[in-house]
Amino acid sequence: MRGLPILLALLNTAVGPGTGQASALQSEATTPPASGARVDEAGDLSDPALLEAFLDGLIQGQLRERSIAGATLAVVSGGEVLFTKGYGWADVDARRPVDPEETLFRIASVTKLFTYTAVMQLVEEGRLDLEADVNEYLDFRIPDTYPEPITLTHLMTHTAGFEEDLRNLFTFDPEQVGRLEDWVKENLPLRVRPPGTFSVYSNYGTALAGYIVERASGLAWEDYIERRILEPLGMDRTTGREPLPEALALDLSQGYAPRKGGFEPQPLELNPGGAPAGSMSSTAADMATFMLAFLGGGAVGEARILEEATAARMLQRHFGHDPRLPGNGLGFFEMSSHGERILGHGGNTQWFHNVLALFPEHDLGLFVSFNTTTAAPLTYGPFLTTFLDRFFPGSTPSTISSAAEAAGSAETAELARLAGHYRFNRMSYTTFQKAMGLVMTMKVSAEDDVLIVDSPLGPMRLVQIEPLRFREELGHTEVVIRTDDRGRSTHAFVSLVPMMAAERVPWHGAPPLHFALLGGGLLMFLAILVAAPVGWFRRWRAEREDAEPVALSRRALLAAAAAHVGFVVMVLAMAAPDPFAFLSTPMTGFALALALPVVGLLATGVAGWATWQQWRRGTGSRWSRIWTSGLVTVALLFAWSLHYWNLLGWRL
Repeated sequence: MRGLPILLALLNTAVGPGTGQASALQSEATTPPASGARVDEAGDLSDPALLEAFLDGLIQGQLRERSIAGATLAVVSGGEVLFTKGYGWADVDARRPVDPEETLFRIASVTKLFTYTAVMQLVEEGRLDLEADVNEYLDFRIPDTYPEPITLTHLMTHTAGFEEDLRNLFTFDPEQVGRLEDWVKENLPLRVRPPGTFSVYSNYGTALAGYIVERASGLAWEDYIERRILEPLGMDRTTGREPLPEALALDLSQGYAPRKGGFEPQPLELNPGGAPAGSMSSTAADMATFMLAFLGGGAVGEARILEEATAARMLQRHFGHDPRLPGNGLGFFEMSSHGERILGHGGNTQWFHNVLALFPEHDLGLFVSFNTTTAAPLTYGPFLTTFLDRFFPGSTPSTISSAAEAAGSAETAELARLAGHYRFNRMSYTTFQKAMGLVMTMKVSAEDDVLIVDSPLGPMRLVQIEPLRFREELGHTEVVIRTDDRGRSTHAFVSLVPMMAAERVPWHGAPPLHFALLGGGLLMFLAILVAAPVGWFRRWRAEREDAEPVALSRRALLAAAAAHVGFVVMVLAMAAPDPFAFLSTPMTGFALALALPVVGLLATGVAGWATWQQWRRGTGSRWSRIWTSGLVTVALLFAWSLHYWNLLGWRL
């Protein structure tokens, strides 16, 4: 369900190569390639056997290198299934192999494509209008924060302007699975930008579209998807219901995290109510049918779910931050690279990671799903990139260098104007979740005639191929920088994530500054707590009492230190057993913890007043007054940083 939603941490991503013994656990189930099937000649795609052999090696290697328990794959072309395959295990302990025809995987946000297909069916029937205010279809009101209304087109291109809110997207408790109607009303995020200006991936927006499907059709979303999409296509091994129907639940793959050379089963993730954004489970064989429907103009054989023009409309580009970079279709994202136009969608839960990619010009579709945490990075580039490098090599480093030479070498001083921090706009602006922006940031620096980018998407070394357009020196990822009328950079757009933009961060919002303030402040508070009993013991032995302003400032700083350290300890204690406890409501424990920074700020204020009294009266030595003033200043800067990240007060 999570787009790129830490950027990778927001998507519950585990980064880095695995170290387990996946190679010892490999098992493979397969259906044979379709007889005589051919793909448009591009690379060696005209030979399905070669394609199958390549993907076998690719996926088996990825399972081994990243300690992934199992995967499932489907490849389609020419109106038929070239092959479906299963790799590894659906249940490691039971030694149940992945069967591409029978084993269900959680497809997460790929569910959104089914929801938006339903929207387009209702558009065909005249029940919905893509350009109408969505409030016309709702029994509650989206606030008129901006003059422009939100439309279904905005929802389908993720340009509605909602802020991110990651709460209540997953639960492990079946009793917490509620109604879509209740969920969309209780989890309405704030509007933080005019619609149609920037793309910001939104689970809520898709859930809202699903609720509109319910309102327009008179059917529950799950019923509608079954009757109008799954049943006509014969996708009887696919469901959006949670918990899963018993007959399908028995064949659902277990989710895993690698542990000590093996795999640890993980609890089943369920959606508390926003099902249209990510509740579905399916097999590779069923997903092959779904891909064939879109490659076939909305139909598979005699079964039609969309008119040909409607299917084509969904695959057309409807929004983009820059015409030179991938943008958004209706529900689909452009994943174009290597000179090829690709449309599709990714999907991630904590354990399951998916990518669906369509190559309309080559009548080709790929779907792959993994069942282990460590697979997350694969679906953000490596799997598809490796495939493209082999069959669609496109631009090579030499051609990139030629383009860079044609564009002219960028002066280091010119590039230095673009240097700084850029924060991805898939974030909360008004709640405590803004603090995730500390790690959702790209650092851009200039080195000679290249840009060096360090981000949650990985490091990149970029050369300029056009003014303000850059490409990886040894890769295909592109970045475009937008500037204002004064030539100052305002945004960065990355080809890998067309559903997001990165906003230039002002100096006072740069993560290094805040890490220094928060880290330095915490160290100071710990030092105060450690030094307090030592100082008390020394004064007791010397039978010495300080003047009142000095004693008051000391006691107040001690209270501030205790409050702030207590806040950090409480947060760590709540996060230790379940890091996602902060993403479920009610949040009683966290609300109580947030009282401590307020106490800390009040105590700092008292310390500041007492320090001013010391200077006014000349109490204590000049050095002690300077020292105390420094402590108060650091404490105030610590509180300011908490305020900047919405951690001072109850911004829940």
